[in-house]
Amino acid sequence: MIKKLTAGLLAAAMTVGLSGCTLGTTSWILRYGEDNAEVPTGIYVQNMYTAYQAATRYVEDSSNVLGGEIDGRSADQWIRDTALNLTKQYLAVNLKFDEEGLTLTEAENTNIQTLVDTVWNLYGESYTLLGINRDSYQKMQEYSAKASDLFQHYYGEGGELAPTDEEYSTYFTENYDRTQAVYYAKNDVDSMTDEERAEAEAALAEGETLPESGREQADAALSRIQNGEDIVTILQEIEAEQAAESGSTDETADNSSSSAADDAADDTGSDSAADTETDPSQYDNLVNVNDTSVPEAYRTASHEMAVGESRIVETDSGYYVVYKLELDPDGSELESRKASLLQEMKGDEYNDMIAQWVEELPEVTVNEATVEEFSPELIDSRSN
Repeated sequence: MIKKLTAGLLAAAMTVGLSGCTLGTTSWILRYGEDNAEVPTGIYVQNMYTAYQAATRYVEDSSNVLGGEIDGRSADQWIRDTALNLTKQYLAVNLKFDEEGLTLTEAENTNIQTLVDTVWNLYGESYTLLGINRDSYQKMQEYSAKASDLFQHYYGEGGELAPTDEEYSTYFTENYDRTQAVYYAKNDVDSMTDEERAEAEAALAEGETLPESGREQADAALSRIQNGEDIVTILQEIEAEQAAESGSTDETADNSSSSAADDAADDTGSDSAADTETDPSQYDNLVNVNDTSVPEAYRTASHEMAVGESRIVETDSGYYVVYKLELDPDGSELESRKASLLQEMKGDEYNDMIAQWVEELPEVTVNEATVEEFSPELIDSRSN
């Protein structure tokens, strides 16, 4: 199932190819209310590009976006539906923001104006050719700020739907682990059968030996840790060896230390080995069990392990020797991560809330002329 797109939480990524005359012969996309207030065409155009860019990630062949299918619909129809829905979300969020009596702060307005000035100085002519005037672009930036402010209004500290301290703690404990790990890449020896290894050893010249396999290196490291050595000592030894061999602390192709920097764990390691002599925590990996950029085997094992346990975790490319640490001994980690945790905890719920606001919108009129002018075919032709 395609993850919901919410314009308030999704920046419009526009790939612009320009040719031909200025677009935008219609001035509005939605009319609503007793006074027939309007949502300008430029909002819809920005959302059309957002929908198109999302579609390029969802179809099988990104070179033929409109020939694909997304969530059981043709890509063309999915883009049309998504762009119009995002535009209705724009309207719903703006109306709810006013209903709640909220206003953008002076700092927010200043930041938005600075951004608009910068973008328009660089790309204003290009946006205008696409049917997006400066006012529409600024309204979209204001909308993003309003969507964020509404989220904080409901879920931030003091909000009526704000998580309790216990809920924060429970979520953090159930979804995160802290580990330290050293990584050994697999090499040719790891893939040898016993017979192939015997043949390889027999072919060696006198005094030569086969290199240690990644597994053998991992076994040796695990043994050291289980016999009482600190894993940080092993990590620093590897860094020192690498520095001696290459004159830098870059990772080698055959083996490397990992403080969650390897294979995309959170919280990268230290800038230098010297730092870790006084701050071993710089080797720590804070891993989200739902973070698919981290190998699944690593996430699964780290969540199963007890604090103080160490084990070898095999992935397609190598072996991690993982040591499990206490997640948050003094509570400071949870406190420093509350903003990002709040997005994880309540982001989907907020998306559902916005969807409900869209359902509750007053009757709106869609300008079919705008829909026809800014078709997915037009966006596709100008993006390639």
